Amino acid sequence: MSARKAKPNPAMKLIVLFTASLSWAFQQQDVLPKYQYRDPVTSDLLMCDQCPPGTAVKQHCTADTPTECQACPEKHFAESWHWGEMCQYCTSVCKERQLVKQQCNSTHDQLCECAPGFHLVVEFCITHSTCPPGYGVTALGTPVSDTVCKRCPAGHFSDSDSSTEPCQPHRNCSHSGLKTHRWGTSTSDSLCGIPDRTPTLECSQHHTQLCHTDVTLCEEALYQSLSSLRLSSVPLERLLESLPGRKVDHKSLEKLKKACSPQQQVLQLLRLWREQNKDHDKLYGLIQGVNHCERKVSRCNSLKNLTLDDLLKVTNSLPGVRVQQEDVRAVVSTCLPRQYLLQLLHLWKTANYDLDLAKGLSHSLRVLRSEGAPRYLLKGLKRIGRIIGNTSAHKMYEKMFVSMLHDESCFKAHKPLNE
Repeated sequence: MSARKAKPNPAMKLIVLFTASLSWAFQQQDVLPKYQYRDPVTSDLLMCDQCPPGTAVKQHCTADTPTECQACPEKHFAESWHWGEMCQYCTSVCKERQLVKQQCNSTHDQLCECAPGFHLVVEFCITHSTCPPGYGVTALGTPVSDTVCKRCPAGHFSDSDSSTEPCQPHRNCSHSGLKTHRWGTSTSDSLCGIPDRTPTLECSQHHTQLCHTDVTLCEEALYQSLSSLRLSSVPLERLLESLPGRKVDHKSLEKLKKACSPQQQVLQLLRLWREQNKDHDKLYGLIQGVNHCERKVSRCNSLKNLTLDDLLKVTNSLPGVRVQQEDVRAVVSTCLPRQYLLQLLHLWKTANYDLDLAKGLSHSLRVLRSEGAPRYLLKGLKRIGRIIGNTSAHKMYEKMFVSMLHDESCFKAHKPLNE
């Protein structure tokens, strides 16, 4: 006779589950945190239950009674199980530049965090960093972390310092039925215009907020040689009145003050002043010195047949902040071949206005020679460096400004700035 399988009894299942539940409950009781306490009456060493968070010991246990706990009083807290008879006192105030994140309660102390715009470094709240032009915010700063910046990718730009703004996409002129007059860079948007009124592109002059690209390489090198005079600390109005020859109008001066940084304002003022006095007899030699420098640079035959690959080699060889590849490609797509290298150096000066152009070219030549760069490329860079570094216009300008700064009638309220 074959054996038959007995069907499971539902009542038996319930009994098993109930037994398991009781066993788990007793196990949980067994793992409650304990503390040793010697009964002052019997001198017995007892194992008493600790008090849970939010409470403190009111009465220690005895051989016959468990530990008695009581709630923490107002403005006091206990974060964990303990056997103390007192709760901790809540923090009364937050530190400088901090705000209350969570009020104190019976189980947690008052929580503080840095105010908006600040983040915690060690024990101090520090202002969130700003991303410079050409970089955008990829992660906003928080009370515990700083702003995260990243260089703008191809097709995007950032034209200001910001701790909140990401890189913005370049404007697509064709989508608006317009003509692209100038491709965007990492620090400027694309410039659009009406197709039938397209102006001639002047590659070496970008009339944008990046006003320091609106100068020639000779003028940039010249300003570098005048930097020791600290002309940027002289009010533009005083400098304007002290310049000989025809004056730059005050309307142009106000535009400069709004669009340019203090360092670039002086350079732009000199450029406008030079334009106003091209035919001035007494200043002819001074003005022609820069003009001669510019003509010599622009006639450099070694600059006419450069390729994108040549420009990228130069970009990687220059010191300081590098010009981005998309900006180099924009130069090739918008400029004439003879303007490629000059415009590339303009972009480099934009990102490295505090570096000397002639020294930057010398560094580039050393790097390119070690890499076996083509002879025509080395020849072009060497000639530009020699022209810019040796122009006599530097000394003439410097002599003029030194005499102006020593002239008491020019800056009565100021000590000579070259002292």
